[in-house]
Amino acid sequence: MDLELTPIDLPLNVVWKISRNASTEKKNFIVTIKEGGYESFSEVAPNVRYGETPEIIHQEFLEFQKLAVTDFVKALSFRPWKHSLRFALESAYLGLCAQKKNQTLAQFLGATGPLSMPTSMSVPIMEPNEVENYLKPYSRFKSLKIKVNQECAWDLVKEVHRVAPNKALRIDGNEGWSDLSEYLKFEEKLQGMNIEFIEQPFPAARKDMYLELHPKTPYIIMADESIEDTDNLDELKTMFRAVNIKLMKTGSLIKGRDFLIRARSLGLKTMVGCMVETGLGISYALHLAPWMDWADLDGFLLLKENPFPLVKEQEGIVSLS
Repeated sequence: MDLELTPIDLPLNVVWKISRNASTEKKNFIVTIKEGGYESFSEVAPNVRYGETPEIIHQEFLEFQKLAVTDFVKALSFRPWKHSLRFALESAYLGLCAQKKNQTLAQFLGATGPLSMPTSMSVPIMEPNEVENYLKPYSRFKSLKIKVNQECAWDLVKEVHRVAPNKALRIDGNEGWSDLSEYLKFEEKLQGMNIEFIEQPFPAARKDMYLELHPKTPYIIMADESIEDTDNLDELKTMFRAVNIKLMKTGSLIKGRDFLIRARSLGLKTMVGCMVETGLGISYALHLAPWMDWADLDGFLLLKENPFPLVKEQEGIVSLS
């Protein structure tokens, strides 16, 4: 089995600013597996929130490559690899297994039904006077996902609502609030707006704030950073009403599927999200469409150029090409 890791530089078409950081480009990697005439690919999208850098990903790949010579599956469980690298290795391997069985990956995963979903379009943190021009190309999307922090939240949400009053709004705090009382004041201002959900307003470590908020809020509060590669869904149910599963942080396509199924069994709403990724990474996420209530899969639309046109977007709906 041959393994390759290829870096790929991805300039963005927007300044991607969230509560933690801002960037104008992303460095991802492509994992390639070749064996017996078969070839499969996947993508690594490192995220500094989870201690991932391009340098660390490259080093871990070299370590994995040495172990995989004797047993690929055993190497996957040898140590807790960085989430995004483990996802890429496992998903590329699953693609190879499906090919060998003469199956599609959807068949291999047991995914039935259309592999397509409406997605929101993201609005990064920006000055309110920039919102109108930014949104002009995205009128076809029915939902907008607004990145905010405690300082800018109301001004930005208010302006997006003014410019696009008929859109459903998804508010993503990315752990940006440090004060519960200030957050509750923000919630009060949202009355009358079509708010689909509010995502991870406080740091994941502040379980006390989520437990206090849970019985008070009229909104669906969604966990993102609070769920990674460990099944803590029973605990999350006491604090949230929905979960955002991202394959780059579950570290596994199989685990992501299983988390979605179990979350639904607990009465939690489900969404599959993404990092800034090409169509290659997004294509794997779309295989989980049968278990999603919502999708946030616009990462490839933030790129100046998508080098892997494996997915398409039409009228706000993403599907496999």
